[in-house]
Amino acid sequence: MSPTPVGSLFISPPVAPGVDWTHLLPILVAIPGVAILVWGLVRGRLPPAAGVAGLVLPIAAYGFGMLMVMEGSKDVRFCGSCHLMTPIVASLRATDGSSLAAIHFTRGLVPTNEACYACHSGYGIWGTFGAKKAGAMHMLHNLTGHYALPLELNGPFDIASCLGCHAGAASFRDVEAHQDPDVQQALLSHTMACTGACHPAAHPEEALTGGRAPS
Repeated sequence: MSPTPVGSLFISPPVAPGVDWTHLLPILVAIPGVAILVWGLVRGRLPPAAGVAGLVLPIAAYGFGMLMVMEGSKDVRFCGSCHLMTPIVASLRATDGSSLAAIHFTRGLVPTNEACYACHSGYGIWGTFGAKKAGAMHMLHNLTGHYALPLELNGPFDIASCLGCHAGAASFRDVEAHQDPDVQQALLSHTMACTGACHPAAHPEEALTGGRAPS
């Protein structure tokens, strides 16, 4: 088997041009806030309006900084930074079709830098909130050691994340099983899942047990 080709395109894939606004906002807000506070230290007092700005701007900078951190938590590297998640992230690169996550990741069917978030976030503002809340809880469980193996989702996986992309695709609609009215109703009512029934599990079992073979 020939080795995987290596070149500049694979080493440094193209990224969207411009500056990420989540990285820029904390700086733009913090600079005038610091300037006002330094001005107050030099003068010994501040006008009321400047005093309010000196109080509000650092708080806003902190809030935007937290937003930057939360946006950064969408990155696959962030997910893999916990040792329990390392085997799961590593399994995304498997090319044997053993897991649904790997199939999507290796074929570029999800953004490779936000693959975990793309499938686990659901839809709308509450989907985003739920995913980031779950991620914060995962970090807490990892830090405190209060977790059980194999790892489980916080509740059933929302297959709307699957159907939202696939239900409108011609390749999905051409599958005879998907044309069955009973199957369609079962999927819409969430009484049938995509994984386990017709498709492989989302993640290999050994990855969910911290990289150890399941007992």
